[in-house]
Amino acid sequence: MSILRAYSFKVDEHLTDKAFAKIPYAFPKEPIPTVKVCRARLQALSGFKPVRYDCCINSCCCFTGGHNDRTTCPYCGEDRYITDRRGKRKPRKVFNYLPFIPRLVFMQANPSKANEMRYRVFVHKHTRGKITDVFDSHIYRRLLGKRVVINGRNASHDYFCDPRDVAIGLSTDGFCPFRRRKATAWPLVLFHYNLAPDIRFHDGNRIDLGTIPGPHKPKDFDSYLWPVFEEFMRLQHGVRAFDVLGEPARPQ
Repeated sequence: MSILRAYSFKVDEHLTDKAFAKIPYAFPKEPIPTVKVCRARLQALSGFKPVRYDCCINSCCCFTGGHNDRTTCPYCGEDRYITDRRGKRKPRKVFNYLPFIPRLVFMQANPSKANEMRYRVFVHKHTRGKITDVFDSHIYRRLLGKRVVINGRNASHDYFCDPRDVAIGLSTDGFCPFRRRKATAWPLVLFHYNLAPDIRFHDGNRIDLGTIPGPHKPKDFDSYLWPVFEEFMRLQHGVRAFDVLGEPARPQ
């Protein structure tokens, strides 16, 4: 816990690694861990670790899926790798992806967060002909009671048949980080619709997947979404999670 508190202090106060390394000199009698130790322990306890994918130097595509074995960009022809002085081949640019399934699992195991996630089934009330939330939409209502189909075969469950099933939305809107508007960046963000509308867009509830690096708009956007769709496919089958609240009864 002391290691986690130390790293939480670093993150909350936006300390650089260099500044955090000076803390033991200010408090020599306190056992302050290094940043490397903090991160290693945090990853081991959480099971959460960013995944690095090679991408084009011009951000044309990410080398995933059909581009996985390519050594040059199929759009601009730029090399995927660069060779350093030691003769070691390294990617010229990487896209850091943050898996979201572990975070959904953690939310289900947290009492307060799991209680907030009951909004979809136990709080929201649908009124026919009236739209107040995404759960009143035509697409969502049409999916209710419909069998999930995986690879052309019917699964054993229906869409949103369990109160603990989650509804999430993906945002891929880009922006220009500088005034001259010559460079763009594309954040990938998930919104947890099981949470109430007044809290689902808060920083603590937003699920950031990573940012497609600039400077240009991707020519193959789907290649950057490949890791996202892989996790979506896992969710279709269902993932194991600890329900801290116990199996909920269905609303009357």
